[in-house]
Amino acid sequence: MKNIFKVLGVIALVAVIGFSFASCGDDSGGGGGTPVSVTDVTLNRTSLSLAVGSSETLTVIFTPSNATNKSVTWTSNNTAIATVTNGGVVRAVATGSTTIIVKTADGNKTATCTVTVTGGSGSGGGSVNIEMVSIPAGTFTMGSPDTESIIERPQHSVTLSSFKMSKYLVTQEQYQAVMGSNPSNFKTAVSGESGTPGKLPVEKVSWYDALVFCNKLSIAEGLNPVYGISGKTNPSEWGNVPTKNDSTWNAVVMDRSKNGYRLPTEAEWEYACRAGTSTAYNTGDTISDNTGWYSDNCGNKTHQVGLKPANAWGLYDMHGNVREWCWDWYVSYSSDAQTNPMGASSGTERITRGGGWFSAANTLRSAFRGNGDPYYRYSFIGFRLIRP
Repeated sequence: MKNIFKVLGVIALVAVIGFSFASCGDDSGGGGGTPVSVTDVTLNRTSLSLAVGSSETLTVIFTPSNATNKSVTWTSNNTAIATVTNGGVVRAVATGSTTIIVKTADGNKTATCTVTVTGGSGSGGGSVNIEMVSIPAGTFTMGSPDTESIIERPQHSVTLSSFKMSKYLVTQEQYQAVMGSNPSNFKTAVSGESGTPGKLPVEKVSWYDALVFCNKLSIAEGLNPVYGISGKTNPSEWGNVPTKNDSTWNAVVMDRSKNGYRLPTEAEWEYACRAGTSTAYNTGDTISDNTGWYSDNCGNKTHQVGLKPANAWGLYDMHGNVREWCWDWYVSYSSDAQTNPMGASSGTERITRGGGWFSAANTLRSAFRGNGDPYYRYSFIGFRLIRP
């Protein structure tokens, strides 16, 4: 009889333990029990203020806490202002505001957080003061006569609509504010030149880098970006800037109907450089130390922008200091008259203009055509900007 009671006692104990385990499983929403649905979802922040270039992680709070399916999707209403990852990491891209939305897979519950982005100090994505000069519409003779390089011939007539061009080369402090970095080789202030090194022209920037700068600055100022890569205009969606020739980036589309910043076409650059002149330089047939910075007078370095006299249209450093990236591929000219030309649709190198600190006098001429690999960062190439 005693043995029977012992067996019954063991059976009862096992039943109690099994019931306890089942109860724990039901409480957690797992363990084979009935799934627990999400009834509500909130975020740990309903508003967020970030500086350009900074980031913060948002956390989802589920009701009930033991809900079974806690998978969610994240979206930003304006990725040009701030982006969000699948893990809820919000990154500030440019000044402005957007809404971050989290949505549950179970029950389609949503929660939002309003993100306000302010300009960061040197963190990138900010706006800068680009002084622009209005360039009138007109027609000019582009290129050089037969006595000059074959790549500058034949001379041909070009008609251009009006546009605005930056008075100065893009400086290192402007590039830092927009891009969050300063890649330049020459960062040391030149004796006697106030405002350096920030007022030195930025260099060691590739043609690809210049595209990113243009669109980032356009977005920061609320303008419509000009350049599109794979149908996207936000550089944060373009991926890393290539360090070798890249077919996707080379297929970039320039939409001149947009009001954002861009590189000049080489026709626009030469027209603006000449400023109504037809001589080799916009200062005459020969160069002097007062024309621009070049190999004979620069001391093998760049100099603060705007120290040499401006041309007749108020543009500085069109001759010398650093060469300037232009939009066009480096290909031979046609003799046909053209209106607002954009250059060839393909090539291997991009045009540079203006000569630089290392250049001989002859390469500072208004019509001189230089060239460079679009991915390469040269210590003698920078850029300036165009807007409608």
